[in-house]
Amino acid sequence: MVNKLAKLEGLIYISGEDGISEDQLIEMLKLDADNLHELINQLSDKFNRDESAFTIIQYANKYRLATKEELDDLMKEYLKSDESISLTQTALEALTIIAYNQPITRVEVDDIRGVNSSKTVQRLLRQGLIETSGYKKVPGHPKLYKTTDNFLKLFGIKSLDELPKIENEILIKEEDYGGETSENNG
Repeated sequence: MVNKLAKLEGLIYISGEDGISEDQLIEMLKLDADNLHELINQLSDKFNRDESAFTIIQYANKYRLATKEELDDLMKEYLKSDESISLTQTALEALTIIAYNQPITRVEVDDIRGVNSSKTVQRLLRQGLIETSGYKKVPGHPKLYKTTDNFLKLFGIKSLDELPKIENEILIKEEDYGGETSENNG
């Protein structure tokens, strides 16, 4: 039988980059706030005691796992290496949509794919295959994404003009999503 500490660790782990809110943890683990905080402290102590690579980060009433600061250089080195870039079918699908429709918002990627692409976009950002390229001039000013030079390098092409032509391309029409974009120069 799995104890509540293991359940807490599993929920925080599976939440990925987005993290999980305190309210969700309280509801799913059937705890009150004080008991949740006690469990979070126990888990944090466990990570420190076991010399684990992980730590718990709290932000905006959410919790997520991250690697400890001492490992930053090693993690960056790994993420920069070509061997570290493996693309799942989901990541390849999202990357293709971004490549053919850039600049594009994550919500526009979601609309084409028909599912939430938040974690996939975050992974592509971490892998250096896409980057932000400004904000769309619509309510909420969502980030726009485009491919990077690492994308070109990974696929062995010199420019986006070398992408294969696709019949019946799924393209985003600007009038469908509010039109104008703004560049982020900062």
